[in-house]
Amino acid sequence: MDNFINGRVVAAVNTSIEQFKTSPFLGKVDYEKIEVIHTPGDNDMDIEHMVLIHLRCNRPKSVNASVARLHACPFIVFVEPNFIGDFHRVPNDPLLGELYGMNTINASAAWHCVTGHPHALVGVLDSGVDDTHLDLIENLRIPSDPKFNDIKDFTGHGTHVAGTIGAVGNNRIGITGVCWHAGMIVFKVGDRNIDLASAITAIHYATINDIPILNCSWGGRQHSEALRFAIQQYKGLVIASAGNTGTNNDTIPMYPASYRLPNIISVAATDQNNRLTRFSNYGERNVHIAAPGADILSTAINNKYEYKSGTSMATPHVTGAAVLLKVFKPNLTTTQMRSIILSTATRTPETDSKVSTGILNVGAMIDMARNLDHHTT
Repeated sequence: MDNFINGRVVAAVNTSIEQFKTSPFLGKVDYEKIEVIHTPGDNDMDIEHMVLIHLRCNRPKSVNASVARLHACPFIVFVEPNFIGDFHRVPNDPLLGELYGMNTINASAAWHCVTGHPHALVGVLDSGVDDTHLDLIENLRIPSDPKFNDIKDFTGHGTHVAGTIGAVGNNRIGITGVCWHAGMIVFKVGDRNIDLASAITAIHYATINDIPILNCSWGGRQHSEALRFAIQQYKGLVIASAGNTGTNNDTIPMYPASYRLPNIISVAATDQNNRLTRFSNYGERNVHIAAPGADILSTAINNKYEYKSGTSMATPHVTGAAVLLKVFKPNLTTTQMRSIILSTATRTPETDSKVSTGILNVGAMIDMARNLDHHTT
């Protein structure tokens, strides 16, 4: 993507506009009009006027050619394309300053491009959710399957996870999720322990209803063929927590994170210093990426907020990023999404040999996605 506005050239001239217009060099530029944007007065560079030259042709090559021709003009002090910058958009949620994780993952660099969409579906398989929480209610969706009508959260685990994924952003309330706007479909698959049959049912629901992303902030050591088969049949992206036993998943696997399937991302937890936490599982082969998971502030039951730690808290950072990516580039395949998320992670000495890539970088993820069309056209 070109980092300037097509059809526009900015120039500084050392003479009057009338004399500039008589220049044979300007005569070689196909332009519509010259607009004075600044007359600086006395200055060390002898600039009389800053002008915006409106070109007739609205293509990048025309901008580059016009700049090249005008460089030779004696009336030109400097000339350049009309460059563009990025708004690093920040929401107005009052507790944003407590969310160190959003800085770690470079979220604001992505938010100037995309903040989500109410119809961007993501499944949250967890302990339920506080569906009355003022910072969540706008982004919550209820599954149509009556098996999942009861989503009451007694432990607060699911409510906390949901907040990091998609607490409503820029609403002057509490926190923001990585994704400000989303359609979070919450599946209650247990309270303090996961009911594997419920999880499989939820994955099947996501399969037949085209929910493209699932958050699974849970796991166990038991290798379930039934769970593996359900994930294998599901065509979307499963983002799973690596576990909190501080052990190597390459030697002692944690499931579903350690299933060797192409649609799984396994997530470790880092602290405020970008170091892997003591509790986080790791594994250069079976743990793919890291994200903030220590002392994470998010939504809590009874319309409150609280800090929690765990790879369960790291995982929804990656899930929220995946939702942003899907909104930004809806036609990406699951394989492409996974590749972009992992390949743009920030490698650090602290996570090298602990995870396959590095720490989630949402800004770099969106930059890579934004450049896809430019590199393929």
